[in-house]
Amino acid sequence: MINCLKPDFSDLPGRRALPRHYIKSDSVIKHIDVSVITPYYNTEELFLETFVSLQAQSLQNWEWVIVDDGSTDASSLQRLADVAAKDNRIKVIRQTNAGPGAARNTSFRDSSGRYVCLLDSDDMLEPTYLEKCVWFLDSNPEFAFCNAYSVVFGDQEYLWTTGFERGQAHLQANSGPPISVIRRAAYEECGGFDESIRFGHEDWDFWLAMAKAGHWGFTIREFLQWYRKRGDGRFEQIMRSGNVNEEFEKMMRRKYDGLEKHFPAPVQRPLSPYETIETDCAASNSLAPNPDGRRIMFIIPWMTTGGADRVNLDLIEGVTARGHDVTICSTLSANHTWEHQFSRFTPDIFILPNFLHASDYPRFLAYLIQSRKIDTVVITGSTIGYQLLPYLRAVSPGVAFVDMCHVEEPHWLNGGHPRFAVGYQDALECNIVTSGHLAGWMQDRGADGRRIRVMHTGVRTSPVNHPDKVRQAVRSELKIPDDVPVIVFAGRICEQKRPALLAEILRRARDQGMIFQALIIGEGELKSQLRDLLDQYRLSERVRMLDSIPHQRWLDILIASDIFLLPSRYEGISIALLESMASGVVPVAAKVGGHEEIVGPDAGILIPHGENEVQEYLNALRRLLSDPAALMNMSRQCRAFAASRLSWEGMIDRFTSLLDEAHQLRVQNPRCPISPGFGRELASLSLEYKRLGDAVDWLWSTQSRSATADPASGAMSPEAQTIARFAVLLSRTRLVRSIVRNPYLKAAGKRILKWMGALR
Repeated sequence: MINCLKPDFSDLPGRRALPRHYIKSDSVIKHIDVSVITPYYNTEELFLETFVSLQAQSLQNWEWVIVDDGSTDASSLQRLADVAAKDNRIKVIRQTNAGPGAARNTSFRDSSGRYVCLLDSDDMLEPTYLEKCVWFLDSNPEFAFCNAYSVVFGDQEYLWTTGFERGQAHLQANSGPPISVIRRAAYEECGGFDESIRFGHEDWDFWLAMAKAGHWGFTIREFLQWYRKRGDGRFEQIMRSGNVNEEFEKMMRRKYDGLEKHFPAPVQRPLSPYETIETDCAASNSLAPNPDGRRIMFIIPWMTTGGADRVNLDLIEGVTARGHDVTICSTLSANHTWEHQFSRFTPDIFILPNFLHASDYPRFLAYLIQSRKIDTVVITGSTIGYQLLPYLRAVSPGVAFVDMCHVEEPHWLNGGHPRFAVGYQDALECNIVTSGHLAGWMQDRGADGRRIRVMHTGVRTSPVNHPDKVRQAVRSELKIPDDVPVIVFAGRICEQKRPALLAEILRRARDQGMIFQALIIGEGELKSQLRDLLDQYRLSERVRMLDSIPHQRWLDILIASDIFLLPSRYEGISIALLESMASGVVPVAAKVGGHEEIVGPDAGILIPHGENEVQEYLNALRRLLSDPAALMNMSRQCRAFAASRLSWEGMIDRFTSLLDEAHQLRVQNPRCPISPGFGRELASLSLEYKRLGDAVDWLWSTQSRSATADPASGAMSPEAQTIARFAVLLSRTRLVRSIVRNPYLKAAGKRILKWMGALR
């Protein structure tokens, strides 16, 4: 998976060493899900990369119908024969040269899949491309075909994010590579490719023919397809030969004149109240089990920069290194900036909102469990993951289910995900928590302590041969003198971390004459407010904000730092605090969550919440800044504690042993079984909660935008807001919609309004 922020165009799917390989099982396949159709004409060795990327697909239920369109090069013919001999799913058809459109039609007529995939002989696919496209079309019947964002590589290199969402704009210009997955019936209804078009743009004509037949497509917002740009390619040569492009545009305008008046515009349907949960899967994709270890599914919210995400990434790295296979399912729409990091350890990553209708979350998760032979499911940080747990348990009785929680969130859902951990405990083999404090919090709310296991987070710092040189280099780059102590903060800049209190502590420390340089690292919704406070306090010479930085950069900065300052409102155990201690940076942190389990009196200073809190932070900073010997001694204690109690390898050992224990509990002390029907009803309820929650979020954001756009209009009273929200929700019901559409009632309403106006 490409890093879209810093793309590496040399990391081709056809050359990539995957962390795992998908192997189809020996079970009988009743139908073919995808027929990949490819025209082939004197293709060079690049064809082997296309073959490798297709073999690496997570959906293994495919056939590949290749039409040799009159190749004349002996080496190309031999290459095609060699590839076909390696896989019995490949079928080669030969015809006299008739052009790529004719070759695709020939392939289609000899194919049998539910869907067809257009793939040229020098392009490539990411491992999950076919599976996501098939599930998108199964889940969204409004659309006839789909593709994904493209990585354009070769003689030109760029990322292409324009797709079928342009709709009518396709009448003016084509919008990208032809790689797509198409419903079989739609291909037939549009008449296939126009075989008279042999000079390029035949795919443009094909999409407009689809639109004329009433069909249109969707582009998945992930970079899943690789399109090769070649300076000597057929299309490029034709375009350089004259005004072919302009002439073709004129032909398209004539051929599809009037199409703009009825251009299809399908949209993804919204969730219906108490939507029916489908259980049967059309996709057939039974994969061979992992012979070397477990098959573990992680259900997580997202893949972004954060402490919990760092733990997930570390655990996945650790278990895959020990031979276990991992599938990742992310349940929230978000900017998944760390997805490429997770893909280093598994290609089996699915961001559910990107390609599934929400009603198919239960069915797809159950399908993955069956397809991959999943034996262990880990839920961490995903609300809907908990809510779908009874259904998954009902349809997957041989699977061990565990969850993992880091911190209670007192201002969200009465405790956040640990509250769900308590409520759903009877459907879990065991609960994993990262602090004894959180275990106690859950027991105080009714959880059975006999099923809770504590696993402290381990941290791993990169080995540094010359820490003094790194310290000097970082300080030199940041223009910090060697003799000036550095105070560092790292974390999400949000209310939990109390950034206003952080700024106040630094302001008063400066005013009291303490010598220091502070670094603030992180992103968050309160970042601009914090920056404004620092400007107001005139702290720019003492405090520098570095935004979000790569993890290795953070570790280097720790080597150059002395004190870690964290005045949080609440925490589990901060990952940044653990990494600071492992680097010998002394923590001055809030006495909250599980910090007392980690920070002893000789390895940092903890500050309780209270009226004198700011003064106690100042006293702690003064003590450390004025006594370098005491600071150095605490630094050594921090390193020693981290090495003995917080090792990364120790965390992986503990995690894998807890998964083994979960399987023992599943067999020896089984939970009460849940019937599939009851599980299905609970899944339906979870989707109803999601539907209503999304509606409330939409109303709230709409009201917020309105107030921001027109502050002079006056804010609505709480009563008016409640009435407005209720009215909007009511307007979406079937009864009210039928009343509004009734012509007699509409006429009566207009007369009443007119009469009321006359009274005024």
